[in-house]
Amino acid sequence: MAIRLPEGDLETRLERYQEGLRAHGNIEEYETKGNTVQVTTAPGEVPAVLAAAREELNILHLSFITVVDRQGSFELTYELLDLRGGRVRVKTTVEGEEPVISTATHVYPTANWHEREAYDMFGMAFAGHPDLRRPYMWQDHFDHHPLLKSFEISTKRTFEGLR
Repeated sequence: MAIRLPEGDLETRLERYQEGLRAHGNIEEYETKGNTVQVTTAPGEVPAVLAAAREELNILHLSFITVVDRQGSFELTYELLDLRGGRVRVKTTVEGEEPVISTATHVYPTANWHEREAYDMFGMAFAGHPDLRRPYMWQDHFDHHPLLKSFEISTKRTFEGLR
């Protein structure tokens, strides 16, 4: 399997990334800062934007997915790395108490672990994920998500009945 890295100097690649992502998705906002192109899109557009980044722009690596609890909404950031110093951040906001977004595992296999982690810590569900189970917290009898701002830190209440 031959791997094609993006060609050109960093500035040219970043311009190409910005134009390519705007052409393949409903991008709401975009900007370039340093070696990073940041785009903001609707949750339903994330799979198309990620697929364009991988397949057409040759951005081969998903470094991580972060989640921020905004109390009533969740901000997700997908950090992509082109393996030559360029980065792309794809940001979206998912509304609601029980957030769901499509999985990115079919585009970037490394999303598997990051999505499981987001599910475990924040309760963020990823529709179509091949193995959405908790990597840190125990599976049975623990319905909490420790990184939610609404998570009550009280050993007696949180772990009651589990000993």
